[in-house]
Amino acid sequence: SIGMNGDANLDFLNIPLTIPEINLPYMGFTTPLLKDFSIWEETGLKEFLKTTKQSFDLSVKAQYKKSKDKHSIVVPLRMFYEFILNNVNSWDRKFEKARDNAETIPNIKVPSYRLVLPVFHVPRNLFKFFLPDFKELSTIDNIYIPAMGNFTYDFSFKSSVITLNTNAGLYNQSDIVAHFLSSSSLVTDALQYKLEGTSRLMRKKGLKLATAISLTNKFVKGSHDSTISLTKKNAEASVRTTANLHIPIFTMNFKQELNGNSKSKPTVSSSIELNYDFNSSKLHSTAKGGVDHKFSLESLASYFSIESFTKGSIKGSFLSQEYSGSVANEANAYLNSKGTRSSVRLQGASKVDGIWN
Repeated sequence: SIGMNGDANLDFLNIPLTIPEINLPYMGFTTPLLKDFSIWEETGLKEFLKTTKQSFDLSVKAQYKKSKDKHSIVVPLRMFYEFILNNVNSWDRKFEKARDNAETIPNIKVPSYRLVLPVFHVPRNLFKFFLPDFKELSTIDNIYIPAMGNFTYDFSFKSSVITLNTNAGLYNQSDIVAHFLSSSSLVTDALQYKLEGTSRLMRKKGLKLATAISLTNKFVKGSHDSTISLTKKNAEASVRTTANLHIPIFTMNFKQELNGNSKSKPTVSSSIELNYDFNSSKLHSTAKGGVDHKFSLESLASYFSIESFTKGSIKGSFLSQEYSGSVANEANAYLNSKGTRSSVRLQGASKVDGIWN
């Protein structure tokens, strides 16, 4: 872990500055006189920092905790042990046979000379060659690897202006879980946020991964949820995402969904919705509309089907001139052993007052 704190004096930003006129060479331009300019007052730091006496506190902590669990990997080594033991026994028999053939030295005859030597009997123990004893080890058919432990991380920063906190963790329990949380607190509401995410891997009756993410802010809100499941007989997935944007002259809502599975027949479906509203009195303009899209797919060994539908609309005004428009598109296709059929439909309309309809 790491900890740190300190103080800062920003009084020097409150000292009035005077910058004389400066002639820029080759440009024929002279900068204006700047007299009694306060960086603290004129740049808005006074409203943001509130005081020139600033202090901060920083803390960082990371920790890893070992797990008592172990993962077993099967490694069959019995055949390897038996191979070594059999070969050592074979080498031992060959050395004993070579020793027996070298125990007696016979008479030696040389032409024109006869040299008679007595028969020597070499002690048997001089030709004994002992291999090291080889004992069969206990059979090891598994290798054990320590399981992943738990990891946590904490970060904190505090000052008179801003507070930031971040926590993250990776936990290996009955499920593997990853969690993340970050938040801020400022004197300005627009910069405050909260971001949180969790992902969980479940290993009972197959694999299942679930993820959830959310973001909260004064102007932006969003969320994401997804699930992926895999079993021996089925695969299934679903995704849902939403986002909302809200500022003084513009609002937007977005939603997206995706689903798929392979239970009785493989199917995939998707939908997207987008709505917006723009209104600016300074620009004398407005715009409001939306987009809607749907898609589906089905498939079996006997047939294949796909459908798509999209529509959009807009209505507004620009400099007091009203306008509107719409578009729609529909397409589908079907295929089986008997043939194929498909269709496409496109329709659009637009209107501007006083120009066309």
